[in-house]
Amino acid sequence: MTDTTLPKISVVVTCFNCADYIGAAVRSVARQTWRDFECVIVDDASTDTSVKAIEAVLGELGDPRFSLVRLEKNVGQTGATRAGLEHTGAPFVCFLDSDDLWNEDFLERHLAAHLNESYAVGFTACNARLIDGKSQVIAGAVYWFGRDRAVADRGRAFAPIDPARVPKLDPETRTAHWQKQTPYRLYTKRLVHWVWVSTSSMMFRRSLIDLVFPDDDETFRLHMDYYIVVMAQMVAGSLLIDEPLYSYRLHGRNFAANNPILGGRLHLSARNWGDTHHRMLDRMLDAMIGGREKFVTALGDKQYARMLLRMRAARASPPRSWLYVLRSWLIS
Repeated sequence: MTDTTLPKISVVVTCFNCADYIGAAVRSVARQTWRDFECVIVDDASTDTSVKAIEAVLGELGDPRFSLVRLEKNVGQTGATRAGLEHTGAPFVCFLDSDDLWNEDFLERHLAAHLNESYAVGFTACNARLIDGKSQVIAGAVYWFGRDRAVADRGRAFAPIDPARVPKLDPETRTAHWQKQTPYRLYTKRLVHWVWVSTSSMMFRRSLIDLVFPDDDETFRLHMDYYIVVMAQMVAGSLLIDEPLYSYRLHGRNFAANNPILGGRLHLSARNWGDTHHRMLDRMLDAMIGGREKFVTALGDKQYARMLLRMRAARASPPRSWLYVLRSWLIS
């Protein structure tokens, strides 16, 4: 197919009071092996020196692919991301948190995964290494990636560790060398189980983001990532890359990942989320019902009906949840 071209990628980096790390995040985008991208950094009315840090790194790079959008009023996660999306237009889009870092081949590997010959998915997601505030690696991967983390190691008193996943350390250079991994898994389940790491690990089809992105900035000032990922999975499914292609930073000021102790079943978050999960599902249901026309146009009546029933099942308790799932299976 000599007349085809490969697509451009949009990158949106949102920043609020992250002067310590935003420069490193932007540099990790600039180092990408895949060069055909545009990157918009949105500063969400930071009150620290984030803007100076962004302007300094952009001046250092001198790269026309990068631009800065400064918001005069703090609008939160959703509003800042929306502002970035308004300044981009590529067929694929990635969202990088201002305190995370991408490996040099992040965009290349994700785009290649999207262009596989087996299945076109809505978004791709990879595993992560965990780093601290000084960029020191503190964990080689997130152990529950690609599994329902609530039951990832349940009932396994002894779980074998593949020797190929243990790095070889170089004491002289103080570096670690992990073996390359190339497994890919299609995730088609249409129930709500978080099996990913964060939106920094993902590449979305822009058309899917346009469909599922929330309409209300204020209602979704927080937890936008949970909303769009679950909705995107419900609509189109995802492809998991079982290899860490970015670094998720734990620096002590993370909103969600705030647990200072790692190990075993200890989740990255020690926060009491209360009824947040149910409130988010209620908002997803409201969005699907209120936006019925656009969802039916994109999915068709039957797939929309299945998605609605599966979302109701996620919100309900047994046995009602089982009935919703059964009804979704009976749609032909």
